Amino acid sequence: MSADFKEVMSVRVDAGSRTLYVDLKENPDGSKFLSISEVKRHGHEARSRILIDQEYVPELFRALCAVVEFLAPKGEPKSYSVEQKRQMDPRAYEPWTEKEQQRLKEGFARGVSVEQLAQEHGRGPTAIRRRLERLGLSSRPG
Repeated sequence: MSADFKEVMSVRVDAGSRTLYVDLKENPDGSKFLSISEVKRHGHEARSRILIDQEYVPELFRALCAVVEFLAPKGEPKSYSVEQKRQMDPRAYEPWTEKEQQRLKEGFARGVSVEQLAQEHGRGPTAIRRRLERLGLSSRPG
């Protein structure tokens, strides 16, 4: 990683005896990456850092949303709105049409990955897996 990157934005998260920093940074070539750092509360030395290329941030977001949804007590409202979810998955929470389900079955039969099917249908991978299960098809990883 080059020290020539520019910080685009930074969000601080207080986490008990540590502080987490979620930073969006830009390389000289214009590509962006996410940096997540953990720092001791009374020190400035980074204990650990994770770097994530821009192209993988949407999938990380989906994964974090799935974890938050799983951890939320039953009956508690979701921590995101439908509008926010549709920024990542344009057709999230829309009803499935017969035509779309047929396209999903055909894609699955051709061996198209769950990730690719999600992109083609404008829905998240979890939605694709659940729909495949409802259609009596077992989804494969990825």
